[in-house]
Amino acid sequence: MQTIIIVRHGYPLSWDQNLKVRGPDPHLRLDPTLADIGRAQAQATASAIAKLGGAQVVLSSPFRVCLETADLLAAACSAEVVPDWKLGNVLLSTVLGSPFSPGSSMDPEWLDRRKPAGKPTHPESDQTIHERLTVAVRDLKARKPLAQKIVIVTHEIIAKELLKHMTGRTLAIDWHPCALTTLTRANVIDRHWKLVGSPATFQHLGDTDRTEPVAHIEHRYHPLDSRS
Repeated sequence: MQTIIIVRHGYPLSWDQNLKVRGPDPHLRLDPTLADIGRAQAQATASAIAKLGGAQVVLSSPFRVCLETADLLAAACSAEVVPDWKLGNVLLSTVLGSPFSPGSSMDPEWLDRRKPAGKPTHPESDQTIHERLTVAVRDLKARKPLAQKIVIVTHEIIAKELLKHMTGRTLAIDWHPCALTTLTRANVIDRHWKLVGSPATFQHLGDTDRTEPVAHIEHRYHPLDSRS
Protein backbone atom coordinates (compact mmCIF):
# COMPACT_ATOMS: atom_id res chain seq x y z
CA MET A 1 0.00 0.00 0.00
CA GLN A 2 1.31 3.43 -0.95
CA THR A 3 0.87 6.11 1.72
CA ILE A 4 1.18 9.80 0.89
CA ILE A 5 1.00 12.64 3.40
CA ILE A 6 0.46 16.13 1.96
CA VAL A 7 1.64 18.95 4.23
CA ARG A 8 1.31 22.68 3.79
CA HIS A 9 4.49 24.61 4.69
CA GLY A 10 4.84 26.25 8.08
CA TYR A 11 4.09 29.88 8.95
CA PRO A 12 6.56 32.14 7.08
CA LEU A 13 8.24 35.20 8.55
CA SER A 14 6.94 37.47 5.77
CA TRP A 15 3.32 37.15 6.95
CA ASP A 16 4.13 39.21 10.04
CA GLN A 17 6.47 41.71 8.38
CA ASN A 18 3.98 43.56 6.13
CA LEU A 19 6.63 43.79 3.41
CA LYS A 20 6.07 46.14 0.48
CA VAL A 21 5.14 44.71 -2.92
CA ARG A 22 8.30 46.20 -4.45
CA GLY A 23 11.68 46.46 -2.79
CA PRO A 24 15.41 45.80 -3.15
CA ASP A 25 15.13 42.24 -1.84
CA PRO A 26 11.97 40.68 -3.32
CA HIS A 27 12.96 37.24 -2.04
CA LEU A 28 12.26 38.40 1.53
CA ARG A 29 8.57 38.47 0.57
CA LEU A 30 8.43 35.95 -2.28
CA ASP A 31 10.82 33.35 -0.86
CA PRO A 32 10.80 33.88 2.92
CA THR A 33 12.19 31.81 5.73
CA LEU A 34 10.01 30.18 8.39
CA ALA A 35 8.97 32.26 11.37
CA ASP A 36 9.74 30.82 14.82
CA ILE A 37 6.14 29.63 15.10
CA GLY A 38 6.47 28.04 11.66
CA ARG A 39 9.44 26.02 12.87
CA ALA A 40 7.47 24.95 15.92
CA GLN A 41 4.60 23.90 13.62
CA ALA A 42 6.98 21.88 11.46
CA GLN A 43 8.44 20.16 14.52
CA ALA A 44 4.95 19.25 15.74
CA THR A 45 4.08 17.88 12.31
CA ALA A 46 7.35 15.96 12.18
CA SER A 47 6.48 14.28 15.47
CA ALA A 48 2.99 13.43 14.19
CA ILE A 49 4.38 11.90 10.98
CA ALA A 50 6.97 9.92 12.94
CA LYS A 51 4.15 8.44 15.05
CA LEU A 52 2.38 7.44 11.81
CA GLY A 53 5.41 5.40 10.81
CA GLY A 54 7.60 8.04 9.20
CA ALA A 55 8.43 8.18 5.50
CA GLN A 56 11.10 7.07 3.04
CA VAL A 57 11.20 10.32 1.06
CA VAL A 58 10.03 13.92 1.41
CA LEU A 59 9.11 15.67 -1.86
CA SER A 60 9.10 19.45 -1.61
CA SER A 61 8.35 22.65 -3.46
CA PRO A 62 11.69 24.42 -4.06
CA PHE A 63 10.57 27.57 -2.24
CA ARG A 64 12.59 28.15 0.93
CA VAL A 65 9.63 28.01 3.31
CA CYS A 66 8.78 24.54 1.99
CA LEU A 67 12.36 23.28 1.95
CA GLU A 68 12.87 24.39 5.56
CA THR A 69 9.64 22.65 6.56
CA ALA A 70 10.67 19.54 4.60
CA ASP A 71 14.10 19.46 6.25
CA LEU A 72 12.53 19.28 9.71
CA LEU A 73 10.08 16.57 8.64
CA ALA A 74 12.81 14.55 6.92
CA ALA A 75 15.09 14.72 9.95
CA ALA A 76 12.39 13.10 12.09
CA CYS A 77 12.01 10.29 9.53
CA SER A 78 15.68 9.92 8.52
CA ALA A 79 14.43 10.55 4.98
CA GLU A 80 15.78 12.35 1.93
CA VAL A 81 14.38 15.71 0.74
CA VAL A 82 13.77 15.90 -3.02
CA PRO A 83 12.86 19.37 -4.40
CA ASP A 84 10.45 19.37 -7.34
CA TRP A 85 9.14 22.40 -9.28
CA LYS A 86 5.92 20.52 -10.11
CA LEU A 87 5.05 21.09 -6.44
CA GLY A 88 6.07 24.76 -6.46
CA ASN A 89 3.84 27.74 -5.85
CA VAL A 90 1.70 29.33 -8.55
CA LEU A 91 4.00 31.64 -10.52
CA LEU A 92 1.77 34.61 -11.28
CA SER A 93 2.56 38.30 -11.07
CA THR A 94 -0.95 38.97 -9.68
CA VAL A 95 -0.27 36.63 -6.76
CA LEU A 96 3.46 36.79 -6.10
CA GLY A 97 4.28 40.35 -7.15
CA SER A 98 5.02 42.13 -10.41
CA PRO A 99 7.34 41.51 -12.09
CA PHE A 100 8.19 38.03 -10.83
CA SER A 101 11.12 35.98 -12.00
CA PRO A 102 11.61 32.56 -10.36
CA GLY A 103 15.35 33.08 -10.63
CA SER A 104 15.87 36.66 -9.46
CA SER A 105 13.08 36.78 -6.87
CA MET A 106 14.13 33.75 -4.84
CA ASP A 107 16.74 33.57 -2.09
CA PRO A 108 20.13 33.15 -3.84
CA GLU A 109 21.57 31.33 -0.82
CA TRP A 110 19.20 28.43 -1.57
CA LEU A 111 20.06 28.16 -5.26
CA ASP A 112 22.04 24.92 -4.87
CA ARG A 113 19.15 23.27 -3.05
CA ARG A 114 16.84 24.10 -5.97
CA LYS A 115 19.04 22.84 -8.78
CA PRO A 116 17.65 19.26 -8.72
CA ALA A 117 14.07 20.59 -8.86
CA GLY A 118 13.95 21.14 -12.62
CA LYS A 119 12.62 24.28 -14.30
CA PRO A 120 9.42 26.17 -13.44
CA THR A 121 6.61 27.15 -15.78
CA HIS A 122 6.12 30.92 -15.84
CA PRO A 123 3.71 32.62 -16.12
CA GLU A 124 1.00 30.12 -15.25
CA SER A 125 -2.71 29.60 -15.79
CA ASP A 126 -5.38 27.12 -14.74
CA GLN A 127 -4.33 24.98 -17.69
CA THR A 128 -0.61 24.91 -16.95
CA ILE A 129 -1.22 24.19 -13.26
CA HIS A 130 -3.49 21.32 -14.23
CA GLU A 131 -0.84 19.97 -16.60
CA ARG A 132 2.03 19.99 -14.13
CA LEU A 133 -0.04 18.41 -11.37
CA THR A 134 -1.25 15.74 -13.78
CA VAL A 135 2.42 14.88 -14.36
CA ALA A 136 3.10 14.99 -10.60
CA VAL A 137 0.30 12.49 -9.94
CA ARG A 138 1.51 10.27 -12.77
CA ASP A 139 4.99 10.29 -11.20
CA LEU A 140 3.56 9.33 -7.81
CA LYS A 141 1.74 6.38 -9.34
CA ALA A 142 4.96 5.23 -11.01
CA ARG A 143 7.07 5.31 -7.83
CA LYS A 144 8.34 1.95 -6.62
CA PRO A 145 7.92 0.08 -4.41
CA LEU A 146 4.18 0.51 -3.92
CA ALA A 147 4.65 0.18 -0.15
CA GLN A 148 6.68 3.40 -0.03
CA LYS A 149 5.60 6.15 2.36
CA ILE A 150 5.93 9.65 0.88
CA VAL A 151 5.55 13.13 2.36
CA ILE A 152 4.80 16.08 0.07
CA VAL A 153 5.45 19.63 1.31
CA THR A 154 3.84 22.32 -0.80
CA HIS A 155 1.63 25.43 -0.84
CA GLU A 156 -2.09 25.71 -0.08
CA ILE A 157 -3.31 26.19 -3.66
CA ILE A 158 -1.12 23.36 -4.93
CA ALA A 159 -2.08 21.09 -2.01
CA LYS A 160 -5.78 21.55 -2.75
CA GLU A 161 -5.33 21.01 -6.48
CA LEU A 162 -3.12 17.98 -5.86
CA LEU A 163 -5.72 16.52 -3.51
CA LYS A 164 -8.39 17.00 -6.20
CA HIS A 165 -6.24 15.19 -8.77
CA MET A 166 -5.49 12.33 -6.37
CA THR A 167 -9.00 11.73 -5.02
CA GLY A 168 -11.05 12.69 -8.07
CA ARG A 169 -13.16 15.18 -6.11
CA THR A 170 -12.99 18.75 -4.88
CA LEU A 171 -12.96 19.22 -1.12
CA ALA A 172 -13.78 22.51 0.61
CA ILE A 173 -11.19 22.67 3.38
CA ASP A 174 -9.36 25.27 5.43
CA TRP A 175 -5.72 24.21 5.08
CA HIS A 176 -3.75 25.67 8.01
CA PRO A 177 0.05 25.95 7.88
CA CYS A 178 1.56 22.51 8.60
CA ALA A 179 -1.85 20.82 8.50
CA LEU A 180 -1.63 17.39 6.90
CA THR A 181 -3.71 15.05 4.79
CA THR A 182 -3.05 11.31 4.57
CA LEU A 183 -3.98 9.26 1.49
CA THR A 184 -3.48 5.61 0.56
CA ARG A 185 -3.53 3.57 -2.65
CA ALA A 186 -3.78 -0.18 -2.12
CA ASN A 187 -3.04 -1.48 -5.61
CA VAL A 188 -0.97 -0.39 -8.62
CA ILE A 189 -4.10 -0.38 -10.79
CA ASP A 190 -6.04 1.94 -8.45
CA ARG A 191 -6.84 5.20 -10.22
CA HIS A 192 -7.38 7.29 -7.09
CA TRP A 193 -6.10 7.48 -3.54
CA LYS A 194 -8.39 7.16 -0.50
CA LEU A 195 -8.44 9.65 2.34
CA VAL A 196 -7.41 8.40 5.76
CA GLY A 197 -9.16 10.45 8.43
CA SER A 198 -10.01 14.12 7.98
CA PRO A 199 -8.31 16.21 5.28
CA ALA A 200 -5.98 19.05 6.33
CA THR A 201 -6.07 18.05 9.99
CA PHE A 202 -4.25 20.40 12.36
CA GLN A 203 -5.07 18.99 15.79
CA HIS A 204 -1.46 17.87 16.21
CA LEU A 205 -0.32 21.51 16.14
CA GLY A 206 -1.83 22.36 19.51
CA ASP A 207 -0.71 25.82 20.69
CA THR A 208 1.32 26.36 17.50
CA ASP A 209 -1.77 26.42 15.27
CA ARG A 210 -1.79 29.82 13.62
CA THR A 211 -2.96 30.63 10.11
CA GLU A 212 -2.12 33.52 7.82
CA PRO A 213 -3.47 37.07 8.19
CA VAL A 214 -6.50 37.72 5.99
CA ALA A 215 -4.50 40.26 3.95
CA HIS A 216 -2.25 37.46 2.69
CA ILE A 217 -5.00 35.14 1.48
CA GLU A 218 -5.03 35.42 -2.32
CA HIS A 219 -6.32 32.52 -4.40
CA ARG A 220 -6.25 33.90 -7.93
CA TYR A 221 -5.26 32.22 -11.15
CA HIS A 222 -4.36 33.83 -14.44
CA PRO A 223 -7.52 34.11 -16.60
CA LEU A 224 -5.68 33.18 -19.78
CA ASP A 225 -3.63 30.22 -20.82
CA SER A 226 -0.01 31.42 -20.62
CA ARG A 227 0.76 29.67 -23.91
CA SER A 228 -1.77 31.69 -25.90
